[in-house]
Amino acid sequence: MDTSLLDKAIVFAVKAHQGVERRGKDFPYIVHPMEAVSIAATMTGDQELLAAAALHDTVEDTDVTLDDIRREFGERVAKLVEEESDVFMEGVSEEASWHARKQASMERLSKASRDAKIVALSDKLSNARAIYRDFKEKGDAIWNIFHVKDVAEHEWHYRGLQRALHELAGTFAFTEFGQLVREIFGEPKPERINMDDYEESGDGYTAISYNHKNGKTMMKLYAPFVPMSEPHRELEVAWNLADKGLNIPHAHRLVTDGTRIGVEFERISPKKSFARAISQEPETLQRYAEEFARECKKLHAIPCDTKLFSPTENRFRAAITKLKEYSDEEKAKISAFIDSVPKATTCIHGDMHIGNIITNGEKNFWIDLSAFSYGNPLYDVGMLYFVSHTGDDELAQKLFHISAAQMLEVWTCFVPEYFGKEEPLESIDEKVKPFAALLMLMYYTWTGNPPAGMFELVKHSILEKF
Repeated sequence: MDTSLLDKAIVFAVKAHQGVERRGKDFPYIVHPMEAVSIAATMTGDQELLAAAALHDTVEDTDVTLDDIRREFGERVAKLVEEESDVFMEGVSEEASWHARKQASMERLSKASRDAKIVALSDKLSNARAIYRDFKEKGDAIWNIFHVKDVAEHEWHYRGLQRALHELAGTFAFTEFGQLVREIFGEPKPERINMDDYEESGDGYTAISYNHKNGKTMMKLYAPFVPMSEPHRELEVAWNLADKGLNIPHAHRLVTDGTRIGVEFERISPKKSFARAISQEPETLQRYAEEFARECKKLHAIPCDTKLFSPTENRFRAAITKLKEYSDEEKAKISAFIDSVPKATTCIHGDMHIGNIITNGEKNFWIDLSAFSYGNPLYDVGMLYFVSHTGDDELAQKLFHISAAQMLEVWTCFVPEYFGKEEPLESIDEKVKPFAALLMLMYYTWTGNPPAGMFELVKHSILEKF
């Protein structure tokens, strides 16, 4: 490996920061850029990016100029260092200009290249680690060492950095950064939005979606019965999946209308869900059902990062403990079924049905990802069985804009495309029913209202067999 450029950059940075102390840390400043290099190395082996991480504070904090960097390390490294440097305002103190500088920096960073974001995240994560260590030791007194001492300002800055850097979601560095921000500032607080700026665009069982009148964003506000952890999790999941090759809308922030909490996303336009497409053109039902099956097979062929996501079975084990209508013996039987399911580490959507996949005519996008996890794909298929066998026209129309009979037809078209034509539909039904029963139980613990046929399905597909 040729490390000559990085070696040169490290020596250059050591000399530039020589004799300077890291503010309030009692150790040499150079420790920080060296930590930034080590963080960048978890995301890239590109020597110019690693060199830029080593040099990222030289122009902002020393007598080194961009021309010096350009002459010694080339145009690309100089550009990366420039993008990471604050622009100070002549005649204005650091404290007075802090908010404006950070706002400009975040706006610049959100539009920057992925390479620039890697350098920035390396710097910001090193800073967050230092703040977290001091916070655990000294509490809120740590903010006194900064030019700006208002903790709300620092929270605003670090939350904004998360949004600006979300292209790197899925990397361990971004995940650690998010965890530290939560440890320091607590769970993210939804930003209040003005409902006059939005128009309702879709109505689902757990949430209602709205399009912003600017045409660029949309949001999903969850129903009050949904646990508050769900929108938080959906935002994090969307960030973590952004780098995994799945087509998903970019997630921006948590929002609230004062009562409900939700997530704001980029708006895919033009778009319609597979369910809406079928409702508008019923003759396309088979085509969309089969295309949905192919998208599900692609999703279920992707190995999931088990360090970032949890086993899908955990959701059902948690739900079992809340079931008051079932005895301990019956709960043990339900747990025994979960134990019997072959383990897998493939990606699981968690709420897989034709309302949660949209198309713009060229690409298909998965949406509603709060339950994303890993496990046996039959957990996902159980969801489609569940929503396809309600037998309730009013509910099917409300959720999927088509009749209960059409939803059942979606299932019958899906099965041979997903499982193959060798195994009869009846056999697949029997295999999937207990997974559908688990999903019914979980939704029951959320809403307090048992889905139609839940008790019978649980009895015949699980309790009588385990």
